[in-house]
Amino acid sequence: MRSLVLGLQFGDEGKGKITDFVSGKDSIMVRYNGGTNAGHTVVTSRGTFKFHLLPAGSLRSKIIVLGNGMVIDPEALVQEINTIKPENPHIKIFISSAANVVTKLHKAIDRSQENMRGASKIGTTSHGIGPTYEEKYSRNGIRVGDLKDRNIVEQKLKLISRMRESELRGTEYESEEKLSALASDLCNFWPSIRDYVTRTESLLFNYVRDNEEMVFEGGHGTMLDIDFGSYPYVTSSNTISGAVHTGSGVSLRKISRIIGVVKSYTSRVGEGPFPTELTGEPADKLREAGSEYGTTTGRPRRVGWLDIPLVKYASELNDIDELSITKLDVLGTFREISLCTSYGKEVKNPMNVMMGFEKPDPEYIYMNSWGKLTESDIEEIVAKGYGSVPQEMKDYIGMIEKMVQKPVKIISVGKIRESTIIKE
Repeated sequence: MRSLVLGLQFGDEGKGKITDFVSGKDSIMVRYNGGTNAGHTVVTSRGTFKFHLLPAGSLRSKIIVLGNGMVIDPEALVQEINTIKPENPHIKIFISSAANVVTKLHKAIDRSQENMRGASKIGTTSHGIGPTYEEKYSRNGIRVGDLKDRNIVEQKLKLISRMRESELRGTEYESEEKLSALASDLCNFWPSIRDYVTRTESLLFNYVRDNEEMVFEGGHGTMLDIDFGSYPYVTSSNTISGAVHTGSGVSLRKISRIIGVVKSYTSRVGEGPFPTELTGEPADKLREAGSEYGTTTGRPRRVGWLDIPLVKYASELNDIDELSITKLDVLGTFREISLCTSYGKEVKNPMNVMMGFEKPDPEYIYMNSWGKLTESDIEEIVAKGYGSVPQEMKDYIGMIEKMVQKPVKIISVGKIRESTIIKE
């Protein structure tokens, strides 16, 4: 089985937990886009693990692959590898030599660009992701494979500095001496990663040919896709299912199962349109109940009701086979649950709202809550299976299935790996 797990909202849907859940000790885990601006959290009996570069299935998979579509901060990568190795000592790691490298220079450019935007800021994490992708596509990028040659790295840093002169004005990276030191710092990571670096697409071709169990993990959510998301309030890579091909080399035709992950409500970090956003006390209540603070930034997330028009659009765009719904336990804290069914009769495409071309007039239906679930409630539901799920929760799930026209197969009712139900 070759599965793809991706988010259908603005990220933070709980992809990490679902990726971990569908992985196993014989799995090959593949990450194909994004960088440290993506954060995936997995909670197990051994503790809480936060991933930014390594795929969330790294805790128990036998092999992990970081694909060419990623942008990799070597310092952060080495730290994550050192964290995961004690938990999964026999894991094999492979890193694409063609993946681009995020440097402190790129982070300085990122901060400078956001300052230049002023009132039009997009809410970047300032992790250098956008500028690194810019260098990739302007063909000046530093690739992971370059780190073995200090001269190449220094030459590229100096070229980037010259081409980015206005963005780096007033920063330490105007100094050639500083750039030279940065080149040395970057290349010092090479001994720690060189045994992992290869042309990963060739490995993946072999795994596909051998019918190995594989799980592909997407960073970010569909609504942050650089082409199909709420531009310009998006990330700098393609986050949709089709990106698995350009980001890893494996054709989407080789994927047998596409799982679209949806949080039972909606959240968003940073700027941008949010038709179902809550404010005031209801927002505070939902944010606290769901612990809605960014894994990467720690920033409070904006929160709101589940947005069916966006979920339906994203499910069609990604051609998903099934839905996974997370954090259903959180919604039980409300007496009544609202579900956005449309943006008004005049809005034919939800992206017209996301792009600011049309104003939404959200229409809601109101559903009964299943009440707050205790730990013993969750344990009983998990032990007995879907049949023991409260009827009100079944009604909510059924309504989502009906409106999105996709089956819900995986249901999450708690933080830990075990608090997950398969719906047959």
